[in-house]
Amino acid sequence: MASRKQRRRFLLILAFGILAASGAKAQTPAQDFANQAQSDYQTITNYVNGIFSKSMGFYTTLGWNTPPGVFDFVVGPHVEVGLGVGADLISIPGLGSLNLGAVDAGSNFSIPSFLPAPFPVVTGRVGLMNGLDLGLKLNYLPAVSIPELGFSANYVGWGLDLRYKILDGKLTLPAVTVGLSWDTMRGGFSVVTNVNQSSQYKDPITTLNYTANLTGTNTYNLNWDTKSFGAKVEVGKDLGVIYPFAAVGFQRNSGNISSSMKAPYSVTLTPGGGSSSGTLSANSDSLPVIFEPKFVAGFDLGQGLHWAVVGESNGTDIAGSTSFRAQF
Repeated sequence: MASRKQRRRFLLILAFGILAASGAKAQTPAQDFANQAQSDYQTITNYVNGIFSKSMGFYTTLGWNTPPGVFDFVVGPHVEVGLGVGADLISIPGLGSLNLGAVDAGSNFSIPSFLPAPFPVVTGRVGLMNGLDLGLKLNYLPAVSIPELGFSANYVGWGLDLRYKILDGKLTLPAVTVGLSWDTMRGGFSVVTNVNQSSQYKDPITTLNYTANLTGTNTYNLNWDTKSFGAKVEVGKDLGVIYPFAAVGFQRNSGNISSSMKAPYSVTLTPGGGSSSGTLSANSDSLPVIFEPKFVAGFDLGQGLHWAVVGESNGTDIAGSTSFRAQF
């Protein structure tokens, strides 16, 4: 039989437990919604960052819009300078496949099926000796802000390549060139959107259904710092009026791609689910695709002053660009 001292100790512990339980505040359905929304934000951020991780290595390498004819320091053409612009069509599948518990992606996130990421580019090339030339590429987008769309972006990248002539394309044979390239880029963009959601929500604790009214302002940020080493074989034939060409190769990418989302919010659950406010935030970091193929096809027109149209792909994205180049 328990002693009087033991019974007193048990009753004292029980009393403290009752006091603690009565002082604790029960979680409201609105707070349950906020916790689930936080988990949803992390899911969405991981998903979107994974999409950009498949594209940013390829994006770093774009803009080498030169046919396979190698420049020569002695016989010419000696030097080339060029200016071009293009866009990488980044495929972005919808968020409908995600298992979200609170956030209605269709109401709060307007994501296009393809994002046309632009890339202005400046190139230069100089002939060396013995069928070898050297190229320089600069991609630069100054800080751009479009307040009406809640959009801002900036980036800078540069690259070097060395090309060696295997065949010069005389007679009926095509020109064949092998090349190595090194590209690097860093930058970021952000998009601000309003959150205005009215949806049905079933609380997992009370198992009751509520109408959730969620408002706030969401900011999405993407930042990347990527490097790429590439090798390719390029083939083309000068037909006088037009110079069609194509290339195949590979890229070895490295670096980091990071996404973040943040939204001050307010939510009210009716009837009787309470309200909650605070900040939802999530971060995700990943690597670019390490190895990927590179396919190029295009044509070049002109003598002295050239115009080229080029399409490129890594099997996931499709990029198109055009450039004007002057040769001396």
